[in-house]
Amino acid sequence: MEGASTKGILSHLSLLEVQVRSRTTQRQQPSRVKELQEKTAALRKQKEQLEAEIQTHRTLRAALDKRHNDDEEEEEDSENSDVLRLMARHTQLKDLLNAHRTIGGYDFTKTRQGKGLCVSIATAFEGVYLETFNLEFDVKPALTLVRHDVPPFIPLTLLIEQSRSQTDIWALLDPLSRQLSAFTARTRQLQLLQRLHETVEVMESNVLCSLIILMFKLPAEKNVVLCSLDYCDTSRSLPTRVSFQCDDKDLPDSPEWKKTLLETPLHTALSTMRSMGNIL
Repeated sequence: MEGASTKGILSHLSLLEVQVRSRTTQRQQPSRVKELQEKTAALRKQKEQLEAEIQTHRTLRAALDKRHNDDEEEEEDSENSDVLRLMARHTQLKDLLNAHRTIGGYDFTKTRQGKGLCVSIATAFEGVYLETFNLEFDVKPALTLVRHDVPPFIPLTLLIEQSRSQTDIWALLDPLSRQLSAFTARTRQLQLLQRLHETVEVMESNVLCSLIILMFKLPAEKNVVLCSLDYCDTSRSLPTRVSFQCDDKDLPDSPEWKKTLLETPLHTALSTMRSMGNIL
C-alpha cells in the first residue's frame, strides 16, 4: 500500500516537471524569436555594408584600369609619334643623300692622319643604289692616286691624263663618275632583261656591256631576229646605235623599234615591244 502511494507521488512529480518545462519553453520562445530577428537584422546590415564596400572597390578598380589604359594609349601614341618622327627623318636624310649624289656629290674621308684622302663614288639606276667605288690619293706633295677599286676596263688612266687631277680633283671625278654610273646602269639593265624576259636570249655581251646582241622571235611567223646594241659612248647608259638582222626585209628599217631601244632602258623597251605585240 505504501509502495503504491510512493509510485503515484513520483509519477505526479514527473508530470509536474514536464508541465513546468513546457511552460518555461513557451515563455522563452518569444525571446528566442526576437533574438533571431535581431541577429538577422544585424547580418542583413553587415551584408549591405559589404555590398557597398564591394561596389566601391569595383568603381575604384574600374577607374584605375581606365587610367592605366589611358596611360598605355598615351605611351603607345608617344612611341608611334617617335617612330613616325624617325621615319620622317630617315626619309629626309635619304632624300638629301640621293640629291647629294645625283648632283655629283662625293664622300670624302681623310686617311693616314690627314696624309691621304679617300673618295667614294656611289652609283645608282632607277632609284636603286648599285655599287660604290673608292679611290685613295696622297695629298702631299701633290694629289696623286695611290690605290682604287675601279674595274680595269674603265679608262681611269686616260681620264687622269686628260684631267688636271693634281690641281683639280673634280676634273677627274666628274667624268669618272659618269663612266662608272653608265657601266653599272648597263649591267643592271642586262640583269633585269634576263630576269623579266625569259624568251629573249642574250647571245653576246662584253664585260663593259658596251656591246649586247639579243635574239628574240616575232609572233607572226616566229622569225628569229638578231638585235645588236652598240654603246659607243661608254659614259651613257643608252645605246648609240641599234641594228637588226632578220629574214624579214622590212624589219631592219623599222624606225619605231630603233626609237624605242635608243631612248628607253633595254628591259623597259622590250616590255613595250612585247605589250604592242611586236615580239614574243
